Amino acid sequence: MKEPVQVVVGVLRQGNKLLIAKRQADQSHAHCWEFPGGKVQDGESLESALQREMLEEVGLTTAKWQPLIVIPWDYGDVQVRLHVYVTAHWSGEVMGKEGQQIAWKALSELDATDFPAANRGIFKALSLADLYMVSGNFHDAQDALARLQVALDDGVRLIQLRAKKLEETEFLALAKKAITLTHQTPGAKILINGKPEWLAKLPDADGIQLPSTALMGLTERPIPEDKLLGISTHTPVEMAKAIELDADFLLLSPVKKTASHPELEGLGWQTFAEYVADIPVPVYALGGMKPQDVQDAKQHGGQGIAAISGIWPEPI
Repeated sequence: MKEPVQVVVGVLRQGNKLLIAKRQADQSHAHCWEFPGGKVQDGESLESALQREMLEEVGLTTAKWQPLIVIPWDYGDVQVRLHVYVTAHWSGEVMGKEGQQIAWKALSELDATDFPAANRGIFKALSLADLYMVSGNFHDAQDALARLQVALDDGVRLIQLRAKKLEETEFLALAKKAITLTHQTPGAKILINGKPEWLAKLPDADGIQLPSTALMGLTERPIPEDKLLGISTHTPVEMAKAIELDADFLLLSPVKKTASHPELEGLGWQTFAEYVADIPVPVYALGGMKPQDVQDAKQHGGQGIAAISGIWPEPI
C-alpha cells in the first residue's frame, strides 16, 4: 500500500468567522468548499508547510498554529492524512491568489456536505469543546442541577449527564431539567448517558453517550444524524466498531491509572496517540484526567479530555 499523502489544513479565525475557499473546476472535488492548505513538501515541517500554503493560496502571513485533529482518509484512488491546525494570528490582505473564490463564514453557516468527505471530522472538532464534563455524585436532583449551574458558570460547554444509580423514571425527570438548564447558556450542549431510545422522551437533548458494552450489539448508527453520538471505547477493536457505527466522537480510556479501576493500567499518552492516529473523528482522553491535561491530549492527537474529578463541582 502506498504511503498516504501528507496534507496540512489551516483553519483561520476572524472572530467567529472561518476562512474557506472553493475548489476550482480542474481540481479533484471540483466546486467543493475547503479550508485552505496543501501537500507537505519533502523535508518540510507541518507548521512551515502551513505558513507557506497560506501565503501562496490566500496571501496571509500566519503564526501560532495550534493542532486541532489529524484525519486519515481513503478516497479510493488516494489515501491522505490531514493535519488540521487552527490560528487567529495572521496578517495581510486576504485574496484568492490562485483565482479561487474565498469567503469568511461562521461555522453555523457552513454545511459539511458542501466539503470533501474527509472534512466531517474537522467540523466535529470545531464544534466540540476541548473539555467534556461527566456528571459525578450528587445528593438529589436539586443538588445535581445546582452543581451543573456552577459548572456552566465556570465555562463548561460540553456535558454528559450520567447517573447510573437512578431508576429510569427519576433519571429522565432529572435529564429534562438538566437539558433546559444547559440550553440557557449559549453554546452549551448536553448528552445523555443511556439508551438510544431515550431520545424519544428527551427530544431536546443534544445526543447520547453509549458505553462500550453497547457496541457489539449494534449494526448501524442508533440515533439520528442531527444528534451527537459519543461512544466510550478501550481498545482499537472497539474504536473501529464505533467508527463503523458513524460515531461523532469517541472516549478512550483509561489513559492514566484511576482510583475507580485500580486493577487497570493506564494506556499512557504514547499508546493513546497510536490508537487515535487511525481515527477520523475527535477522541477525548478519559481516565485520571484533570483540566491541566487538555494540552497533553491535544499534543497526542486528542480533542481534549473527559473527566468528572476536577470539573464536576463540589457540594455548594
